[in-house]
Amino acid sequence: MTLSQSDTSATTSAEPFISATDLFEGSSRGERMIVLDSDWEWGEHAAWNLYVTRHIPGSFFCNPDTMLSGSPSATAGRNPLPSRAVLQHFVDDWGIQPGVPVRIYDRGGLIYAARAWWVLRWAGVTDVRILDGGTPAWLAAGGDIAAGIGCLRGRGTFEVLAGGAPTMPTASLDEVREISAAASTGAAAPLLIDTRPADRFEGRRERLDRRAGHIPGAIGVPVAELLDEGRVPSPEVVRERLAEHGITGDDVAAETVVYSGSGVSSALLIALMEHAGLPAARHFVGGWSQWSSDRSRPVALG
Repeated sequence: MTLSQSDTSATTSAEPFISATDLFEGSSRGERMIVLDSDWEWGEHAAWNLYVTRHIPGSFFCNPDTMLSGSPSATAGRNPLPSRAVLQHFVDDWGIQPGVPVRIYDRGGLIYAARAWWVLRWAGVTDVRILDGGTPAWLAAGGDIAAGIGCLRGRGTFEVLAGGAPTMPTASLDEVREISAAASTGAAAPLLIDTRPADRFEGRRERLDRRAGHIPGAIGVPVAELLDEGRVPSPEVVRERLAEHGITGDDVAAETVVYSGSGVSSALLIALMEHAGLPAARHFVGGWSQWSSDRSRPVALG
């Protein structure tokens, strides 16, 4: 898909995170909002089983693996972007409408909710926020948990943008290849950030993709290290931690390309950058799963 401009995409987006207290109080006041349960777990029907076992009352089921991703392949990676038609179908079913806030949660790891946040923002939805702390924080704030089938279908009227919102830019495989080549020779190049855990970045452990290691020229910024025991720190703290890795200003951040294994934890880092007041980095959604599938592409270790 190519990026396109629309009037709706020009709207200033909201802060990417919301506290459980704010969500609970807004819900208690009857504020209009769409709530998505975007939790996930390995195994057939596992995500659905999680949802019917316990979910925030009134939330819709959102499986990030099947509803927010296209078909996996060696050429596109494990979780490529969904087609516009598929995403439109679920946006309709979730009842998303222009001007109505969308709130997303998972069990607290934030990465699956962040994937939903990024895809919806890429699709042009502007007021989308991730529940900081997920379900445990909701319970601690006084919220209830429901079981059963829950909400199945809404009446959405939001039209998904044909090519994604310009405010959530992507980076292609060819662009990443050029950045990697330049960075590997010491030439000036945009920052290329790998958000996976250090053992995967260094090539000491790889259980998901065909080869171990990272894209040459990339730096490792494990997204979990930007959090405080799974919770989102203040914007100032996140900005300081990003600065330790050389992510320091609007110009640098806007040129930065972020990737993970398949566009999940990388979505969380982009959300944290926005939380810190930096512009959205470009997202290489195919990530390591796409890069490593072709053995002609170089791999770095350590």
